[in-house]
Parts: sequence; structure tokens; C-alpha cells
Amino acid sequence: MNKHLSDPDARRQGGFTLLEIIVVAAIFLILAALVVPVYSSFVTRGFQNAALSNMRQLSAAFGTFAAQNDGRFPLEDAQGANSWEAAAATSNDKVWYNALPRAMNSKGVGDYASNPTAFYLKSNILFLPGARYPKSGKLERPLFAIAMNSRLQRKDKDGIKADMRIGQIVAPSRTVLLFEQGLKGEKKSNGGAQGAYDGAPKGTARSFVARYNGQGVVAFVDGHAELFKPSDLLTETGRLPFPQNEVVWTLDPDKDPN
Repeated sequence: MNKHLSDPDARRQGGFTLLEIIVVAAIFLILAALVVPVYSSFVTRGFQNAALSNMRQLSAAFGTFAAQNDGRFPLEDAQGANSWEAAAATSNDKVWYNALPRAMNSKGVGDYASNPTAFYLKSNILFLPGARYPKSGKLERPLFAIAMNSRLQRKDKDGIKADMRIGQIVAPSRTVLLFEQGLKGEKKSNGGAQGAYDGAPKGTARSFVARYNGQGVVAFVDGHAELFKPSDLLTETGRLPFPQNEVVWTLDPDKDPN
């Protein structure tokens, strides 16, 4: 009899048996099933903490800006189109996305007009690592993962937005200043109740996005930030809750934000 075929030890020298390969593969699959969710959760928590930190800093800078500008709010958007050229215009220095970062000795959006790619790097205070930003070839205009609450500066009966001052805010600790804004391709957590995810620099809960296990960040006028679910901010019919209790979108909680 051929000893090489009859001796188990001799057969083993030829490589692993099919059973051993199956066992090893099963072990790897089990380890992957345990490790991947833990790693994913770790990454998501890092993104969440970065968003909380950046938005707290921006909200705190709002107070600095107001103190230096007779209590006035920064503007919610640039005059003209949402473009790199408009953001860089000196007439738009007091738009929030220029004014607040610069109050922190950081770059405003207008400072990235000559190099838009750098706007989507974590060195930018407006950058949120959990957001779905465009690829490098699609940088026609700045896209915002953070937006300013557009219900703070509302038009009067003549269609004019008057200057707003921080002293007009009745409940600073409950009044939204900034929130996480949805970008194209990101999942809408409240279905049809939410509006377009267009990366605009202003908006309301209708464009709020939950990037961290069903939650997103909202920063308040007093400088703190919290995590919320979309259902905390928007009803199933797409309206902002009124009466306004925990979260306020207007200068006065008694005003209807819709």
C-alpha cells in the first residue's frame, strides 16, 4: 500500500483538509460579524462628536458676532445666487457662513472660492465628516452640511426682512440657530414630510438630516448643541410642531413657525 495515501500524517503535509478550511472560514465570518458593527459604531460616534463640537463652536461664535455688531444677527444667505463668487464678495462678509467662522479666526466660505476642494476637508470648521459631500469633480457651488435656521429672519407684510437682534430672542436656550442640513443622496428619515436635500445654507426641520443612528445635531442660540430625531422636530405631515415647547424656531415661542 502506498504509505503516502494511507498515513494521515502524510496526507496532512499536503495542506488543509476541506473540513479545516470550512472551520477557519466560519471563525472569520463570526469574527467579522462581531467586529464590523463595533467598528461602524465607533466611526459613527466619532462623526457625531465632531459635529457636536463644530456646531457648538459656531453657535458660540454667534454671540461674539452679535456683540461686535450691535446685537445683530449674521445674514442667513448671500445676496444673489448660491455660488463661490457670491460667497467671496465683500458685500456678503456678514452672511453667517463667512461671519461665524471668521469670528473664530477660521476661514469663511468665501475664502475657499479660489480652492473649492479645500472646503470639503476636515480643517474647515463647516465640514462634517459624516456628511455625503460631492466628489471632487462636482464643485460648482458650495454645499452645506450645516444650515442656519431661516425662521429667525422672516419677511414682514411688505416682503422685507428687518434687521434682527439677539435681544429679540425670547428663549435662547431653546431657539435653533444651526442644524444639520441634508445633502443630495442622503437618506430622509421622515419620509415624504421632508423637503429637498439640496445643501442650502439655510432652512428648517424640513431639510434636517439624521446622520448618526437616526439622530442629527441641532445647535442653539445660547451656544449648546444636542442630538435630535427628525420626528422630534417635524410632524408626519411636514409641519413644525406648534405650540413650540422643547425646540423653538422663531424669535418668540408663541409665534407659529410654519
